[in-house]
Amino acid sequence: MERDRAETKPGRMYWGAISLVPIGLGVVIGLIFLVMNNYQYSQAAAKPAPKPAPIDGERAYGYLKTICAIGPRIAGSAANTRQRELVKAHFEKCGATVRDEAFTASHPRDGTPVPMVNLVGSWNPDRSERVLIAAHYDTRPYPDQDPNPAKRRDPFIGANDGASGTALLMELANHLKDWPTPWGVDLVLLDGEELVYQDGDEYFLGSKEFGRAYKERRARDPQSPRYVAGIVLDMIGDRNLQIAREPNSVELAPALVRDVWGVAASLRSRVFVNDFGRRVLDDHLPLNEAGIPTIDIIDFDYPRWHTTGDVPEACSGASLAQVGRVLTSWLAVPKPAPRTRRR
Repeated sequence: MERDRAETKPGRMYWGAISLVPIGLGVVIGLIFLVMNNYQYSQAAAKPAPKPAPIDGERAYGYLKTICAIGPRIAGSAANTRQRELVKAHFEKCGATVRDEAFTASHPRDGTPVPMVNLVGSWNPDRSERVLIAAHYDTRPYPDQDPNPAKRRDPFIGANDGASGTALLMELANHLKDWPTPWGVDLVLLDGEELVYQDGDEYFLGSKEFGRAYKERRARDPQSPRYVAGIVLDMIGDRNLQIAREPNSVELAPALVRDVWGVAASLRSRVFVNDFGRRVLDDHLPLNEAGIPTIDIIDFDYPRWHTTGDVPEACSGASLAQVGRVLTSWLAVPKPAPRTRRR
């Protein structure tokens, strides 16, 4: 993922949009926006949430350590393939129908073809309305943000940035076979999120390919399965996890943000906070572009981001469990009743 250079928050967007209007009016509009947002959040939080699955944080943390023990998992590498096969076997053991979606991208350094694979595990594959929960499983080539320049070409393990999302998908898989959700659920490992060596290299290769293929299928067959919601998990294992609402998610899929944060509030989750976080460029953007209303669940305030210090010891099973409880409770929320016209 990449931080938006503007790093604006929705309140500041209103400020910029009305730069030619008197300052007093801008303040009023900003206050109205915040009041309405907090009111919608409190209304969602007031609704009792379904009971979450018994997420095992220590088991999820064990998955994270197993993944990290493989070593760096750069897109196109043997370690990347080994990790994918590990998760594929786990998904199948948990009752999923699993498929590989292979594609090829150009290496940013020399243009050689890099084989990549998005992995999709489907529960209740017969259901036409589906939910997508995704995480990237590749690691960045190098820890280019390490405070010690001499370490910026050392191996990057990516415990939080990569392994945490994959580990939680593995834990979620343990509960989906008999979980009382009205949706079909797809757990997706996205490849090539950051095969990036320098500024200007292309991000989000896996989600761009996934979105392209989804749009093509829907255009060819409008009756094919449709995603009603998508959630991207990224950097969710931090010991000091604080997940604020990501501004791009708020703008692109506001109802989904409100619903998920409302469930978190009703469960008294300690890690979901009713505030705006950093604006982040991540896999949720290509998925939204493909017509899937998708949000990013991420704590980008992580000092070990893209450093050699992003190791399992910096992560926590308790953090993974908190996110898993919210997601499984949200998955069990009944479908809204269809609206009927008044006569």
